Amino acid sequence: MKSITLTTTLALFAGLALANEPGKTDTGLHYNNFEVDYSTATIDSKAYTGFYTSGSFLMTENIYALVNFASYSKSGNSTYEKTNLGLGYRMPIAPAADLQTSLAYYSQTYSGNSTGYNLSVGARAKLTDQADVSGAYSYIGVGSKGYSNFNLGVKYAFTDMFYASGGYQSQSGGSTSFTSAYVIGLGLKF
Repeated sequence: MKSITLTTTLALFAGLALANEPGKTDTGLHYNNFEVDYSTATIDSKAYTGFYTSGSFLMTENIYALVNFASYSKSGNSTYEKTNLGLGYRMPIAPAADLQTSLAYYSQTYSGNSTGYNLSVGARAKLTDQADVSGAYSYIGVGSKGYSNFNLGVKYAFTDMFYASGGYQSQSGGSTSFTSAYVIGLGLKF
């Protein structure tokens, strides 16, 4: 499942990258990107490690596609995975800031497979020409369970194409097992 998801994601973004120009908006924020992060998470009060990949692509002036995939394991056994695949809408709210909303298909594997949706609202802003920050609230509905997520992130561009990223995520609600995660990694703007 991991290789199919990753291969599909890469193919989607490669095809979209060839069809359109780079996704820099009127607020100076880049939406055409792909990143890979090292991640640590707390799941069932235990420490897990893994990776987190994410990407987005600006399809029109305001609509973007998004995808992310996380995989965590403990002692070499993969036990927790989650995927989001959806569409977002950006709206400029200041000269260097966007309000963002998105709706995504959500899938998680942990003691069985579950699917649902992820509805998110947040903001992203440029602090300098090299750095931007983001914050978002997401509601995840999976069957009869609901989860509240809070995300904070920062990106720092080393060049026009490469950037470093870092972030924090917390989750609560619905007898949650995943409670928090930290990510740090590298990304590519295209």
